[in-house]
Amino acid sequence: MANWPFGTPWAKDLTDKERRIAAEHNRRHHRSVARIILPVLAFGFAVTSIDSFAGPKSNRSASIALGVCSIVCAGVFVALIKGDRGRRSLKRR
Repeated sequence: MANWPFGTPWAKDLTDKERRIAAEHNRRHHRSVARIILPVLAFGFAVTSIDSFAGPKSNRSASIALGVCSIVCAGVFVALIKGDRGRRSLKRR
């Protein structure tokens, strides 16, 4: 469970320090999962968009929608990577 221990019966027994540590771990976990999932989704949407556009039963509006989804996923991935670089350089100082 990605948000463990939040939303479980054990959450009420956590101290403030443990709660902050768990929240930071969850944020790191969510960022790392997004770094894996977003490029896969962008590539999948792009391939499906091209296939839908060039296939025998082409659907232009679906192809455009999938292309937009691919671009959005790639953009969010790039923004996530750039944001992490800035965050790391600030921690080193």
